[in-house]
Amino acid sequence: MATPYAVRSFRNIILALTIIGSLTTACKKSGGADDVDPRDQYVGTYEGGYQSVIRFGGAELKPETGTTTIAVTKSSNNKEIYIDIKGTRPYQVTAELNGNSFTVIDRTQDQIYVQGTTFTGQYSATGAFNEKQFAMSTTTETLQGGTVISRAESIMGVKK
Repeated sequence: MATPYAVRSFRNIILALTIIGSLTTACKKSGGADDVDPRDQYVGTYEGGYQSVIRFGGAELKPETGTTTIAVTKSSNNKEIYIDIKGTRPYQVTAELNGNSFTVIDRTQDQIYVQGTTFTGQYSATGAFNEKQFAMSTTTETLQGGTVISRAESIMGVKK
């Protein structure tokens, strides 16, 4: 038969192992399914406006302004979002997030309309989220017969 001291020591070891085991398994592990998706804070509808300026050679045409609605949703890729812009010239793009900034990744060309003529140019767009605000800048540029034709567009909105 075991001595009372041996039983007490064995009981203390079991108790200590049980406590240590419960503390280590109760802690949340990083990278698990419960992690917060950073895109969640940006998903939603933003109301705002846009300004578009076309430059034809050295001349700047009258800026176009208007209201717009921007819908931001999550993509199946965990670093990407979909941006759906409604307004005079509606379109959808996919952007890759880097912190609170983003870069459009699925569109490389866009069209510029000048006095009934359509020009296709190289397109790029970047933007950022700040608190409940959305801001995006786009540029489309082409060279036609030695003349540079470009459109710069600013789109801004506030989350509803």
